Amino acid sequence: MHKKFTNAGQLPEYPLDMPPPYWRSSGAIFQITSSLDDLCNLLNSLLDAHPEIDGLIFDYFDRNPDSDDEGSEFGEICAPLWEVESKIILKSELAILMAAIQSEDHLNRITVYNLHKDISDSIEKLSPPQKLLIIAANLTGESIKDCRSYEAIKNLAGWRNSYAHGHCTDRPTKTLRHNHLISPEEYPSVPKAIDFMVKQLKGYLELSNYLRKISLNEYTSRPSTHDSEIENYLKEIERYHFTFEDDGQVYDIEYK
Repeated sequence: MHKKFTNAGQLPEYPLDMPPPYWRSSGAIFQITSSLDDLCNLLNSLLDAHPEIDGLIFDYFDRNPDSDDEGSEFGEICAPLWEVESKIILKSELAILMAAIQSEDHLNRITVYNLHKDISDSIEKLSPPQKLLIIAANLTGESIKDCRSYEAIKNLAGWRNSYAHGHCTDRPTKTLRHNHLISPEEYPSVPKAIDFMVKQLKGYLELSNYLRKISLNEYTSRPSTHDSEIENYLKEIERYHFTFEDDGQVYDIEYK
């Protein structure tokens, strides 16, 4: 049985003396997989609903050739589709947010189990990209600034910061007026939200794999069953193919 530690002073200062104890995670990884599971179900619902509602919309404009798309009847026709689309965008955002949080959790775990206490304590308050630079320099002796893992954590951390501070993630955050009062070039759409989410989650996996690769501690170099699960979800999500023009508000969807 592993020793139970009751205060931080009992923990080893040298990282390779651990574990035990094993890392207690925030649990964000389970939020990621839960969101991706929900997305698979929602995309399947969209696949079923889309052609039927498309047909009703076609019939509506056939009966009302001079009408616009703001009437109450049009809204009633589209409401079920809009609801599914809204949930897909929300779950996509949640998956990205949780991936950003899990990325920092992974960085923190690597520092504790691979860097001396003096170093890990010193970089605890730094941004995730800064932490990664120091981790990589200490464990490999190389700069990671030109690597995909560094780009991934910059993208994840930047998006998380915008989202967490109440900003619109599709607009510059230079000032509140720039961000909240100027209309974006295009509004969120399902095809682009899914594409963006997949890219961000693949970035998370890139970072996670890199950290395991450079880890000196066997505990933090072990393969992750959770990452394998995420990979499988992303493969399933990528089987839903979208065809669209311009901003993606009007699209076709098929499963391949």
